[in-house]
Amino acid sequence: MRPRIPCIFSCALLLIAACCPDGVLSAEAGNPVRYHFGDDPRWADAAFDDGAWPAAQNGRWPLPPAASDGFEWARARVAVPADASGPLALRISGNNSFALSYQVFVNGRALVQRGTFPPHPEPRASFPGIVFELPAGVVSPGSTAVIAWRVWSQTSNAYRLHVLGARFQIDESRNLHLANQTDHIKKLLSVSPDLALNALLALMGIGLFLFWRRGGGREMLLYAGVLLLYSVPEIYAVLYSLEIVRNPWQLYSVLHYALQEPQMAITVEFIWTIHSMRAPGLKALAYFAAIVLNATTLYVSLITSHSAAAPVLFGIMQISVQAFNFITIGTNMWAFLVRRQNRAIAAALVIIPVASALRNIGIPIAYVVGNVSVDFFSLGFLVSATALFITLGQRARAGWRSRDELRVEFEAAREVQQQLVAPAVDVPGFKIDSVYAPAKQVGGDFFRVLPEPGGSVLVVVGDVSGKGLRAAMTVSAIIGALRTMPSLSPPRILSDLNRGLAGQLRGGFVTCCVARIGADGEVAIANAGHFSPYRAGAEVDIPAGFPLGLVPDATYDEAHFRLHSGEVLTFLSDGVIEARNSSGELFGFERTLAISTSSAETIAQAAIDFGQDDDITVLTLTNLPAARLDPDPHKGPMLVTA
Repeated sequence: MRPRIPCIFSCALLLIAACCPDGVLSAEAGNPVRYHFGDDPRWADAAFDDGAWPAAQNGRWPLPPAASDGFEWARARVAVPADASGPLALRISGNNSFALSYQVFVNGRALVQRGTFPPHPEPRASFPGIVFELPAGVVSPGSTAVIAWRVWSQTSNAYRLHVLGARFQIDESRNLHLANQTDHIKKLLSVSPDLALNALLALMGIGLFLFWRRGGGREMLLYAGVLLLYSVPEIYAVLYSLEIVRNPWQLYSVLHYALQEPQMAITVEFIWTIHSMRAPGLKALAYFAAIVLNATTLYVSLITSHSAAAPVLFGIMQISVQAFNFITIGTNMWAFLVRRQNRAIAAALVIIPVASALRNIGIPIAYVVGNVSVDFFSLGFLVSATALFITLGQRARAGWRSRDELRVEFEAAREVQQQLVAPAVDVPGFKIDSVYAPAKQVGGDFFRVLPEPGGSVLVVVGDVSGKGLRAAMTVSAIIGALRTMPSLSPPRILSDLNRGLAGQLRGGFVTCCVARIGADGEVAIANAGHFSPYRAGAEVDIPAGFPLGLVPDATYDEAHFRLHSGEVLTFLSDGVIEARNSSGELFGFERTLAISTSSAETIAQAAIDFGQDDDITVLTLTNLPAARLDPDPHKGPMLVTA
């Protein structure tokens, strides 16, 4: 049976909490709580006459004005039960939602202090109820005790229109501890919706961040930041009020407002991004209002001496927060009514500043239903966040689907290009090696090796400006033209390609080098703006010519030289020379010249290792020694090399 006792006890506490929405007990009937601004040690005396002090209304009274010293006293007369038999205790209960420093006096005797007072104040978090054990002899059963409560609060509490509230009760310690546990449960019940709401907002922010990592847009990252920078400080504030997190009040203020500033800034950036707005002046004004608001609020939260300047600072805070609200409301209404784009997002974004504006002009937007506190600002934030989460999620899903489709198309284009720009193979009399390494899935480099009658071979190497799919489509057109083109001289091939490409490249161009190498090693070559090939460790001197596609009637010159037996002719694209390392240094002509006699694989790999920045193509053609027949009396005729 014993294991059931804690469960039954907890259920009883929950039942008490549900049935007692107005607290436990107040001061003795006919002797209301009275309060007074200022600080005077005489007010702790049990014999002091406080009849001229104003009485609290429903157990609540205002905080000291911002221009005062921040001190306030409350006094009450509390009856001690005559039938009390156990140890006695004092319980102070209330619903204050801010930090205080205070002392408690019973019959003129100082019993307890929480926090410290100026000049070095250290207020403590609020409490739903707290019990102080009374030493023997301070009060006696059946008597009336005089309670004096000395309180100091920060200047910022006056700005937030907070009020103090407390109920005083003296009874047996065990009874008061039970009542205190009940109030703690009520406190947990009241803040649990807010805690759950902000936890949900934080999860939404994390979800959007993960979606962005998968491939979302900038607006998704920005709104993830908005949600996280809003929800995390709110969760921290709830935990601080419950004293689950215990930090110095200065650290609490700095963390809270230091995170609110980037949250407001990211909100502005998100609005301008999602609506594609310009209006840099209005954007700067919104940033300025956010900076003024948070800087002023942080300053007021940290100062420990109340001053006459506080009302002016509060006015600045009110103006700045309302300016920020009206700017965000106006921009979203403009997007909704004038631009008529992203109307669901604009409508969702309006909810938050409207709720804030109403709260700051004194219209209540927070209510207590039973034991649960309902803050319509937080509720509006949840509605807005949910709508934006769904909308941005749908956009991300559509974007992922489009990217998946595009990825499939790119893969198909890559396969087609691999077939069009297939690795070169040896032809009779020549050894040919090639490497083609696109910087992306598809590239703009191309080459073509065509054996011709009489033992000659035609080599075409080129580079389309740009990268990606558009360059790859141009490559396909060029390869197709080369396949159907009759046997022409290198200059004529370039001229025909140039006329076909003129006006079709949208400002781009194509560099190309065409060489015909005869069986005897005689080379006829023409160039259209491409890098000259290398032979025997030196660059071949040939006229450059205009790149293809720029001048419709361009003509090209033909150069001649002989490729001797065993010599290598190396063609390459600018991706080798323009390879760039992490410090921005180019691979350059000197390094290229130094390895120009190496294999195609070695040259390409050197450029890739250095830092590939563009498509890389390397093609080497070696003029093999002439072949001859050498008779063998035992095996018959066989092919040997000289």
